[in-house]
Amino acid sequence: MQRRFGWKARLTGMLVVVLGLVVFANRGYYAGSTYSGNYCTSCHQIQASYDTWTTSAHRNMDCKECHGSAFTTDLEMHRTNLRHLYYQVSGRIPDRVRLKDGQVDRIAANCVRCHAGTAGQFTAGGHSVGYGPIFTSTKHNTRMLVMDDCLRCHGMFVDGNVTTVVAPIDTRGPWTLVQDDWQDRPSIPCLVCHQMHRAGTPASRPDYADPRGISYQRSAATTTLAFYDRRERRHVPLVDLAVPQMTTKGRAVKMSPDARQAMCYQCHAPEATHEVGTADDRTAIGVHEGIGCMGCHTAHTLDARASCANCHPSQSNCNLDVTRMDTTFSNPVSRHNIHFVSCQDCHPSGVPARKAASSRPAPAS
Repeated sequence: MQRRFGWKARLTGMLVVVLGLVVFANRGYYAGSTYSGNYCTSCHQIQASYDTWTTSAHRNMDCKECHGSAFTTDLEMHRTNLRHLYYQVSGRIPDRVRLKDGQVDRIAANCVRCHAGTAGQFTAGGHSVGYGPIFTSTKHNTRMLVMDDCLRCHGMFVDGNVTTVVAPIDTRGPWTLVQDDWQDRPSIPCLVCHQMHRAGTPASRPDYADPRGISYQRSAATTTLAFYDRRERRHVPLVDLAVPQMTTKGRAVKMSPDARQAMCYQCHAPEATHEVGTADDRTAIGVHEGIGCMGCHTAHTLDARASCANCHPSQSNCNLDVTRMDTTFSNPVSRHNIHFVSCQDCHPSGVPARKAASSRPAPAS
């Protein structure tokens, strides 16, 4: 007896045939992702992205290296390409291509292929924090209502609002993530601070004939640095981000000239008064005034363990080991925050004169 296929199987077969015909009729469009970038510009909305790619640090890599090709085994990538194909055929072409939340993770996974070391550092740092610790924190949520503005720094690419992430929206709780698999999913992915199509030059060897270009005069790498603004749904280049002029008790604070810290201020921002220490600000004052964020913290791990030794090889002006002083560097509950500590904090009656360095025995002859 001949077995008859169910209606679901017949419908699936018909859709596959129709889809195959559509793809065949537009095979040049779909196959474009198999080759180099100028195929992609058959859709006019891709032209701007293509133009910026040609001047970016990634210009020596084909589009398919990050976005996949017609032969990619990633079904989600094909679903995205077919959706774009539908938009092209139907005339529903968007004014500007925007990444969806899930696509951000997929592109970040491609970053790891070439930047495995940096990705490992990021995973070991505080910025890799998942949605769970941020949005289900009892300490935070009982004190402050979770709101859409939380996504400005934790969840820039989320499709929707804060109700897409956590429930309930109150200060009583208990709170749970709407999607369980977001517990450890990074809430600050690579593309928050990096724009892959940002104009810049690929990394290259320095001029070994000029040692200044290898040592302290070598510029910090800022090629891809750009902050993703959730409201605008676009990246803002580092050169367009300003470092605020901070004050403390009415006095202007000396600021580091390091332009990279402008990125930090987008989330670690002070209140509108620009007073040091307000809101999430961490501007250094006291004995560390004038030192920028990167003066102590490494870029991706945020590690500051070696920062003291960079300026204090062994001892302070008091001939004491700086890593053992009562600051939050060694004691998290210390009254002396490492960002704001001053000499007067430990010497309220007056700062003593500097002691002479202890004499050392002469080396044996």
